[in-house]
Amino acid sequence: MINSIASRSHSGKAITTQLKILETLGYDSEQLLFKTGLVCEKLEDENRELTRESENKFYQNILDLVDDKLIGLKLGEGFSPQKYGLFGYALLSAKTLRHAILFATNFYQLTFTYFTFNFKVYGEEAEFIITNPIPTDFQVLNLLVDRDISATKVALSEMIGEGFPVTRIELPHDGHGQQQRYHDYFSCDVLFNQPKAKLIFKSNIVDNALPNSDSTTCDYFLQQCQMLIAKLSSHSKFVDQVRMIILARPGYFPDIDYIAEKLEMSPRTLRRKLSTENSSYRKILDEIRFKFAVEYLTETKLPLSEISGLLAYSEPGNFTHAFRRWSGRSPRAYRKEIFQ
Repeated sequence: MINSIASRSHSGKAITTQLKILETLGYDSEQLLFKTGLVCEKLEDENRELTRESENKFYQNILDLVDDKLIGLKLGEGFSPQKYGLFGYALLSAKTLRHAILFATNFYQLTFTYFTFNFKVYGEEAEFIITNPIPTDFQVLNLLVDRDISATKVALSEMIGEGFPVTRIELPHDGHGQQQRYHDYFSCDVLFNQPKAKLIFKSNIVDNALPNSDSTTCDYFLQQCQMLIAKLSSHSKFVDQVRMIILARPGYFPDIDYIAEKLEMSPRTLRRKLSTENSSYRKILDEIRFKFAVEYLTETKLPLSEISGLLAYSEPGNFTHAFRRWSGRSPRAYRKEIFQ
């Protein structure tokens, strides 16, 4: 099975957005960055990636300095979709709320989260689920759960162009003795000590058109995000080169001879270089096809025969066989699970 890429290296924006909020509350940036190895002037560098240790220390500093158990909710308010760049604009220009949310579950690596996102519809209720955290201090995780639930509500509100109608919030922590404040903040029922963090709302709005929907714009940003994910998925510069060549022509899956020609080497040399990096052309191609397949199954209502053609399979049965090998399920079963 090909798993989602779990790379969580964040840019400096993950911290600058929260620093600005904390500064308005009267907290000193130097103290907040104490022993993180970071300085304000360099956080704006788009090419600078935070280490896990630096980011975690930043949140520990917040817990030490800020005497408010609900500070995570306040921090989440700063994460409007535009803060995420291409990813955020793709959300805003999606066709429907369902399309936008499913897009978020597939491309969560392009946010500043420590978690993964899931989306389920159960009859009259829909759930946006925040789960599978990166291992870190549980107090930091509690803060980040609050931040991401708050940020989710902010993003959903901007997508629909008005306050998002949440019916219930579920949180994995005990509320820190501030349960009523959580109820007041979200203006809905809040349940604590739950297995997962969830934002729950009425399912009858998931297929509503978004006010800023633009299919051309969304398709463009979607393609750019796919290329970013491909780049995030490998630490090998050579493997990245191969990925970028494959992704340069959407809908076209070149053979290894084409890739070798573009890289000005023989197919044999290409295979050898990929092998030394524990990869292969087939493995890379399968991973990319799987990502596109998930997108088509969750983001569109295209029949399996058309998806098969878009992925350059000669027969739908070949696509079904490949998808079962990647995910352990048939494409039809996967789509049914997503939209149940």
